[in-house]
Amino acid sequence: MAQVSTRLYWLFQSLIAFMPYLLGGLLAGAIVLAMGVFLARVLLWDWLLPVEESCLLTLRSWTNPTLDRYMTALTWLAQGQITIPILIVIGGVLIYQKETVAALVLAIGLGGSWFLNWIFKSFFRRKRPDLWVSSKRPMDYSYPSGHSMSAISFYGLLAAILTQSLSVPLGITAPLVAGLTLGVGFSRVYFGVHWPTDVLSGWVAGGIWLAACLYGLVQIGGI
Repeated sequence: MAQVSTRLYWLFQSLIAFMPYLLGGLLAGAIVLAMGVFLARVLLWDWLLPVEESCLLTLRSWTNPTLDRYMTALTWLAQGQITIPILIVIGGVLIYQKETVAALVLAIGLGGSWFLNWIFKSFFRRKRPDLWVSSKRPMDYSYPSGHSMSAISFYGLLAAILTQSLSVPLGITAPLVAGLTLGVGFSRVYFGVHWPTDVLSGWVAGGIWLAACLYGLVQIGGI
């Protein structure tokens, strides 16, 4: 019992130590996204919106049942129904290997990306594309893309932890994460549920959050 209490106290201290990096990721992401909104709305809006609409309509013309299935599979890879089981399995392996801090930060990375995305969407309140009728269109706001944020931040962090803590070659993890991140983002535009700039902004915000998690993980001794 004493050993368990010591371990929980140590994890709590690690969580407290990680808080500045969480807040730093939130602040940096908010600043960059706000700058993107300002640039688009003030300087590029008249040019940008028609380009985005044309991009969505072009992808709409490519749709077919086979491609729909591939795009649906890619989209699902960034949803909680997939990422949470992966977190549980990999987190359990890491805890068994006594890499508890890495497991903790991996969980924070996933939960944090959801939390940050909710904050950003609630603040910016951009409406989703509505160029055609779609049953796949969510009811929440559009900017930035949560799937794109989760893909780059969660799988990027997972790749770093697998490489550093479980000795999976970087030559395997890095291309997989890059391909998955690009595929998830493309699938969101393909289905017309996000504007292209939502996806680009999701990658940027997710990349900032990934950098904050990795830096915090190094600083608190997780890798």
